[in-house]
Amino acid sequence: MISFFIPIRKGSKRIKNKNFKPLPGYKFGLTEIKIKQLNKFKNLIKKNKKKFEFIVSTNCKKTINFLTPYNWIQTHIRSDEDASDDSLDRLIKIVPKICKGKYILWTHVTSPFFNERHYLRFIEEFFKKKLHKSAFSADKIQKFLYSEKKGWISHNTKIKKWPRTQDLEPLYTANSAAFITHRNIYKLYRDRICKNPLPIVSDFGSSFDIDNYNDFYKLRDKLKKNYNVFKNF
Repeated sequence: MISFFIPIRKGSKRIKNKNFKPLPGYKFGLTEIKIKQLNKFKNLIKKNKKKFEFIVSTNCKKTINFLTPYNWIQTHIRSDEDASDDSLDRLIKIVPKICKGKYILWTHVTSPFFNERHYLRFIEEFFKKKLHKSAFSADKIQKFLYSEKKGWISHNTKIKKWPRTQDLEPLYTANSAAFITHRNIYKLYRDRICKNPLPIVSDFGSSFDIDNYNDFYKLRDKLKKNYNVFKNF
């Protein structure tokens, strides 16, 4: 079984009430978008041999009330202490205790364009690569990268000062849309992934993450445009 784990906490310092801030077509904002995507995913995998469970961990009463009609979602009531700004390590310890699946897929409501099709492809890609015990959704970078402390980290200038970008060794950034690993990894490494994870490159645009107000406004404008087109259709 694969456990989907979705942490949703109340409050947000960068964007006030980020997880429930209304968006065009979505009264309950990012949370509503993600739950509807997971509902579509649930319908998408009806004939799949793998079994799934869906768990939301929250300290937010609004989230708990919103999830009431979705009886296929289990709600884990989290303490405010386990939902503080620096509580990730504590939450990682809790996850294998509340998730029954052999594998745990950790995702966030702040990835509104990572939808049911992307989850399915992510899972399929992970199980194809049997050498890896965990994976994360990633964006691939093949650009010249420079560190003030280490200098050029994208290439060895002693070999070639300016190689073609397509010849640079690919680097990957975790976009936080999804992490998947065997539940034992949580206990062994106290982390969402192992020491040698598989980066699974996300489809273009699907990794967009809502981190600040600029991101939120971009999402709002895009949804507003789409919502108006649909409304006037």
